[in-house]
Amino acid sequence: MSIQIRAFLLLAFAAIVWGLSFKPTQWILETSGVYEYLFYRFFISAIVFFLITKKDILLHYKKTYFCGIITGICMGIAFVTQTLALPHTQSSSVAFLTGLSVIIVPFLNFIINKEKISIKAVLLSFIACIGMFFFSDANLNNFGIGEYFSIICAFFFGLLIILNTRYLKDNDLNTFVFFQFLGCVILCFLASIFLDKLSVSPIKNLDVFLYIVAAALVLTIFCFFAQNYAQKYLSAEKVAILLLLEPISAGILGYFYGEIFTTLQIIGAGLILIALAFS
Repeated sequence: MSIQIRAFLLLAFAAIVWGLSFKPTQWILETSGVYEYLFYRFFISAIVFFLITKKDILLHYKKTYFCGIITGICMGIAFVTQTLALPHTQSSSVAFLTGLSVIIVPFLNFIINKEKISIKAVLLSFIACIGMFFFSDANLNNFGIGEYFSIICAFFFGLLIILNTRYLKDNDLNTFVFFQFLGCVILCFLASIFLDKLSVSPIKNLDVFLYIVAAALVLTIFCFFAQNYAQKYLSAEKVAILLLLEPISAGILGYFYGEIFTTLQIIGAGLILIALAFS
């Protein structure tokens, strides 16, 4: 099996796992604050990953810490806005709108890396915008705070893909991933202190604590290692397309738990998926 195929399969599996996590995370947020949930999740991830890859981190940290923390803060903003969206709308809606990062990537690539935007990218972006309009039942007043947080999240995930592609070529993978986690920890800690609260209640509730540990080990360490590993061997556009599996798996799980879309919303979701699939 070639490295490219291995990277492809690893990221595809990670995207499916991420999609399946939307609904459980929505349940956890009923008993835990957004910022403190993310703080404990990334704090545990950083500690565990440091213990696993300490030798690499101590060897490469001087070269890697800055770009790792910068991309980690970007990733933290994406996760904060995505998690803030979940209490306000259906988990499948958050997943579909987050998937718009695929459309955003070519435009950010033009701004940051000066790569030409194709007519195809413009056309697909137009289709995605129509899809979003239908997804709001052709009434943007139906676009609530959850949907707007999801779109902000999509922007920062798109930015993260571009920055990862730019920085990973010249940096050690393990060290880069550790400092990404550390950047998220810093952002979520400050958000917990100044915007909300930071308490020990999430780790005192056994069910919540076990989910946080599972999220740290699987959704964070494994999945982000898989994404960063894939981005060393796959283009930003291919990575963005593979992440299409995330909203699809989230939508399927949400359907089984009673999340319902109107006919117009289904058409809108279909247009979004078409735009993502041909990106």
